[in-house]
Order: sequence, then structure tokens, then C-alpha cells
Amino acid sequence: MLQEAADRTGAVISIGAHERVRSSLYNAQMTFVPGASTPMVRRKLVPTHGERLIWGRGDGSTLGVVEQPWGRVGGLICWEHWMPLARAAMHAQRETVHVAQWPTVRDTYLIASRHYAFEGRCFVLACGTLQHRDDVLEGLARVGGHAEAEALLRAMPDDVLQSGGSAIIAPDARLLAGPAGVQAEILVAELDLGEIGSELAVLDTDGHYSRPDIFELRVNTAPQAVWCSGSACARLCAVLLVPARERCYIAANSLQLDR
Repeated sequence: MLQEAADRTGAVISIGAHERVRSSLYNAQMTFVPGASTPMVRRKLVPTHGERLIWGRGDGSTLGVVEQPWGRVGGLICWEHWMPLARAAMHAQRETVHVAQWPTVRDTYLIASRHYAFEGRCFVLACGTLQHRDDVLEGLARVGGHAEAEALLRAMPDDVLQSGGSAIIAPDARLLAGPAGVQAEILVAELDLGEIGSELAVLDTDGHYSRPDIFELRVNTAPQAVWCSGSACARLCAVLLVPARERCYIAANSLQLDR
């Protein structure tokens, strides 16, 4: 449905989701672009504190942007905005529009979003969720329900759980729209893409402010498979000069051999 909407309107649509791969969940960001067969999926690199009990860790293979005729769209999720090297990796890809995905855009999160716009010289859509208890109950019912979970939710105050706060931010960190309140609303702003070049002339963290003679950024964009076999394993072993008779298991960034 979202892809159909992107095709029909020519809009780029970004939405947060829980992605399941086999039996693991990932906090994900999906971007739908006109004419695409599948969305670009970004997986959060590090789940934030208590999130680690539920969600897995993404890898560098999804740390990318989507190309459009007018520019590049990228994004980060929540506390990834306080990972300096993740920000540097995205700035190096020259985003035109950055989608900053937050649960609620609180004061500190708005500061991080405005800082990202200024540092990356891009427009930032700081997106906060507007959610009530009944929204969670409805979602629980849609997936078949669970009596104990429903009882726990109904014991909570019938109040706002996530209070929005979305905003649209210019490359010089000024607010173009928002922050939104706790009522559902649509933020609209006209983006003058010419501002990006003007701001880059003053500060370019991937150009004249990068000092490559002192600092170097390396990003591993290879997918980190949990297990591989057959032809995929053979290709990996060939690259690593591992004898073909050995089976390869990949865990995080280490290679273990089962002889």
C-alpha cells in the first residue's frame, strides 16, 4: 500500500517498523521511493539500553541513502544520532534530506536533530510518534491478542504514551515547521535546496573541515551473515583464503572455523 502511494504521488515515504528476520527482531526504518520494487530497509545499529532485551543489532550494509532526481534521502534511528561515526558515515553520503526517527522528539532529541542539520548541511525531518494506550491495544488485537499483555496495558492510565514533537529543520539549524504538539497534524515546509550549497561553503564536515591527513573513516558495509553454506560460503572462503573443506560461521565481525 505504501509503495502504491509512493508510485501514485511521486513522494518518498519513510516509516518506522519492526523487521523480523527468522526469529530476530530489528528496529527498522523503511523508505519507499517511486518505481521501486522493494523499500530500502535500515536496521538500527545499537538498540538503546532496555531495547537490547528485544531487538538485534544492525550492520553497516543498511547504512545508506536512496537516490532521487532532486537529491539523496537517508536516516538514523533515535540514539544513533549520538554515534559520531554513524553521523560521519551518513554525512559522507551527502544527504539532501535526513529522516531523524524518534519515539517522541523531546527537547534533547530536537537539539540532536538541529545539530545534525547544521553539521551535515542537510534538511532534517525530525519525526516523533503520536501514540495513545488505545493505539497499542488496537495493534495487539490486530496480531491475534494476548490476554496477559492486554490486562497489563489496560492497567496503564489511558493517556498519551508518545507525544509527537515532530519538526522540519533547515541546513543552518533553524526551524521551518514545528515542533508539533500532542494533537495529530501534518507539517509542511518548502525546502530551498540551494541553501545546502551555501551552507557547505561555510562548513563541510566531509570536505574542507574533514582533515583527511589526520582523520580517516572506514565503514564496513558488508552484510554480516549469521551462517553461510554452499556457494555463498565458498565465495567467502575464497576471499579469506580458507580451504574449501572447512565450513564458515560468521558471528559479528569474527570468523570461526568448524574443521
